[in-house]
Formats: sequence, C-alpha cells, structure tokens
Amino acid sequence: MRTDGSRWLLRHAPWTYSVLPVLLLWEAVGRLGLFVFIPPLSQVTAAAISLAGGGQLWVEGLRTIGSVLVGFGLAAAAGTVLGVLMARHRLVEAAFGHYVDALQNIPAAATVPVLVLLLGLGRTSIATVTFVFAFPAITINVYAGVKHVDPRLVQMARSFGAGEWALVRRVILPAALPLALAGMRLGVGRAVNGAVLGEMMISSIGLGGLLMYYGGSFKVRELYALTLLVVGIAGTLMAIVQVAEKRAGRWIR
Repeated sequence: MRTDGSRWLLRHAPWTYSVLPVLLLWEAVGRLGLFVFIPPLSQVTAAAISLAGGGQLWVEGLRTIGSVLVGFGLAAAAGTVLGVLMARHRLVEAAFGHYVDALQNIPAAATVPVLVLLLGLGRTSIATVTFVFAFPAITINVYAGVKHVDPRLVQMARSFGAGEWALVRRVILPAALPLALAGMRLGVGRAVNGAVLGEMMISSIGLGGLLMYYGGSFKVRELYALTLLVVGIAGTLMAIVQVAEKRAGRWIR
C-alpha cells in the first residue's frame, strides 16, 4: 500500500521512480570499479561543481545556448510557414516536401562538411547546423497538424466569408497548435544536438568544444559532468515547450 509521501511523489515528481534507481546504480557501479571509464556519480557531481566555479563553463555554455536559440528560432519560424503552405497548397508540397524529407534523413556527418565549405568555420555554420537539425521536425509536425484540421471548421469559416489569411490565423493555426507544439518540442531537442555537434566538428568552441577537450584528455569526470549539463539544457528547453503545449491544449478545449 502506498504511503501519502509515495502518492505525492508519484503525482508531482514521477521521475523519481525512474531516475533515482539509475543514479544509485551509477554510484554503486562507480564505487565497485566494474568499468574503468564510469566514475561514481558523486565524483562527477564534484567535477560539475568545480567546473561551475570557473568562468569558462559559463562563457562556453552561453555560446552554445545562443546558437540553439538562433537556430531554433529561425527553424520555428521557417518550419511553421513552410508546414502551413505545404498543407494548404499541393504545389508547394510537391516542390519542397522531398527536401524536407531529405533533411530529416540525411546523416549529420554528410551535412556539416558541406556547410563548412559554404559558410566557413564560424558561428554562422554552427547556427546553420542547429537550424538544419530542428527545421524538418517542426515542418513535418506543423504540416501534419494543419492536414488534420477538421474540414467542417474550414467550411464553416468559408461560409462566413473568411479569406485565406483569416482562415489560417483564426481557424487552422489554433486547431493545429497541439501537433505544431509537439514538433517544437522535438525541434528544440534536436537543436541542442545540432549546436553541440556543430561545435565539436566545426570550431571546437562552446560546450561541444569542451566535450572534445575533456574527451581527448581522458578527463572522464568532467566529460560526464558536461554531458549531463547538455542533457539538462535540452530537457529544460523541452519542458518549457511542453508546458506551453499543455496550456495550449487546455485553451483549445
């Protein structure tokens, strides 16, 4: 029988049931020395605190977050516009749909060298990699959301004389919002991956550059600490979008 405390945790912090056992197992495996490159979680935490006390982590972390925000912001705007146009106009879908699919499936290792050749070894290339990672997921979900709008809503708006712009703004976008925000949540996670990968492969700056440095120097505790930080950044941004997604769902209902 569950206690009041366990009921509260299950309702307000269900992650404790899945995350805490993994963290305890990590600490135990590290303490037992079963794997050379898995230090105890307590040592990784100490390394994270040490890194946070220095200025370099904050500088490089802000660089990475800046690339994420720029790339994701552009991807969100472009993906929303293209997703709506593809869903509303067959000619646009025929012209651009295969490019979106190609971006969704193309390997990152093939994308980054081409962008370096075109844009150079600067922040522009990293922001572009971030954009390329996030853009397809957002576009596809916006497209799916618009396609699944109830045709009766569209017909009703047409019967009241709504033009295309009013129809999209007042009917289609609100109805497609849940799937569109689900695409935003996927897109922001992919944007973090793209920014870190771009930094690792292009110019060795930001958190990606620090990951390359600590990995190449076999500083395992710092490497794990930075990896957890990247996961935390992605999780936080995805949680923010998820909150907006839930509120939008209640607003629509």
